[in-house]
Parts: sequence; structure tokens; C-alpha cells
Amino acid sequence: MFRKILYATALEAYYREVFGCITNLRRAGTEEIVLVHVIRAEERFPVKGRQARQMLASLEAELSGRMEEAVRIAQAQGLKAKVRVETGLPWRRILQAADEEQVSLIVSGRERKSGLDEILFGSTTDRLVRYGRLPVYIPKCPEVYGGGVSSENAPCRDPFRRVLFPVDWSECSQAALEALWRLKASAVGEIVVVHVMDERAMSLQPDEKFREFERLDRRKLEDTERRLRSEGFAVRTRLAVGNPRAALLPIAREEDVSLVFMGTHGKGRVEGILWGSVSRNVAEYSDRPVLLVRGGGCAASAPGAA
Repeated sequence: MFRKILYATALEAYYREVFGCITNLRRAGTEEIVLVHVIRAEERFPVKGRQARQMLASLEAELSGRMEEAVRIAQAQGLKAKVRVETGLPWRRILQAADEEQVSLIVSGRERKSGLDEILFGSTTDRLVRYGRLPVYIPKCPEVYGGGVSSENAPCRDPFRRVLFPVDWSECSQAALEALWRLKASAVGEIVVVHVMDERAMSLQPDEKFREFERLDRRKLEDTERRLRSEGFAVRTRLAVGNPRAALLPIAREEDVSLVFMGTHGKGRVEGILWGSVSRNVAEYSDRPVLLVRGGGCAASAPGAA
């Protein structure tokens, strides 16, 4: 499914560890990786003209050299790899490169920070999710995100060992399900399908109505399980009651999943919020890798786009 992928890196302190994890996507059919680094020229080069061009050429050569190490890692794993150093607005150049290279997945890693720096809103990853149409994989290197998992047993070492698949019966949830079907069952150990009933909404319902909603949700989970099993996947289901934004994180740990695979917004989307609070919260705070999928009607128009 992900034969050719693009890894957008800012050459963070842990990019080598993250890249080592990415090579394990070959188990899902990955054959080639395009490494992309984007230089913010307007920030790095206050000078103009010939001097700026010389500085840019020198920096591009230096960065390409640093990224060649990742190329050698990929080749040692039997993968093809190439390097692209671009200049401009990172998220726009990354999406342009993804289109030119005809990749099927974008990988966007980031270091964990504290305070306001930890908020994804406004970051490159956020814009790749909001304005792109490709799935975005966010690896979580254990040296960065912790989670009590050793590097040897890190989720990304076997990315599809156990997949948590949250569903909310929305259009984007259905798009994610269709993407999950396209993975080969032989590459996936187990899928845990989970639906979290919103406790705030359910608390307003009389007990009889709550039980009716519960029966309907269990039936939908059973239907999803049957459809996945018909494709050869090993599947379990879970129905929980709680705050969906918060409940998925402990469930991912309890199930010891290697990946959270989900759509990028659901039924609770507020006009103007272009990817939902649940997927954003999981992408930001999960210590397990996250793969976000968009489908028809789920992507936003980029600023300035027609």
C-alpha cells in the first residue's frame, strides 16, 4: 500500500532513530523512501543576491551530505532512497515534493517539547495533515516520547504488530477503514477496533436511551469486525464510555498497540477547525506512532488555493 513514501525531516536530534523506525514500513510493502529537508531561506539568509545564492548552495550541499547517512541505512535494509533539499515554506514544499514524487504516504516526525512548543497547531505536521490529501504517519521514537518502552521493543520496530483503529461512524472514519482494508492482512498482526461513547452526551440520556445507543454501537462494531475478518485480518473490538480525546491514549497503552490508525476528524467537527480535536490530541500526546488518513470531503483547501 505504501510502496513509495516521503520522510519530511528537519534533521532533528533524533532523526536517525526515527528514520531507522521508518525503514520497518517495508513490512507494509514500502520499497522506496524520499528524504526531504526544506530550508527556510528567508530566515537563514538576510543578505541578498550572489552572496545569498552562494550561502544557499553551500548549505544545500552540507545538508545533502548529512542525509546520505540515512540513504545508506535504507539501502542496507533493501530499500531505495533519494534525497531532496528544497527552499521555501516547509509544508508547501513538502506537499509539492510528495506530488512530484507520487508517494503514497508522508512521514513527519518531530521532537517532543514542553509548554507551548508542544502544540501541533501551526506546525508543519499540522499543515501537512490539514491541507494534504495523503495519509500522514507520525512516528514516536521511544528516546523522545518515552512511554516505558525500550528501544528494542519500540512500537515502530514492528509497526503493524497490533493496530488500534478508533471509529466514530463518520465519513473520515469510513475513509480510514477503506485504507486499512488495503493493507495486506499478512502484514498486520491484529486490529483492535474501538469506539468511545461520549460520556458527556450519554449523561444527558435516560438509561433506556443509553442502552439503545450502546446496542447500536455494538452492532456497528460487530459489522466492522466481520468486514475486516472477511479480508483475513485478526480483529477484536472494544466499546468504552468516556471522553474520546482522553480515553484513546490509555487504551492504546493497555492494548500495547504498535500503531494508532485513524481518520482525521469526526462527527464533532466545528466549522473552521479543520481536523478534529480527537485525532489532534492523539497525534500530539500518544507515545505510540499515529497514522492519520483523509478521504473524500475530509481535506481542507490550503490558504491561497483555488
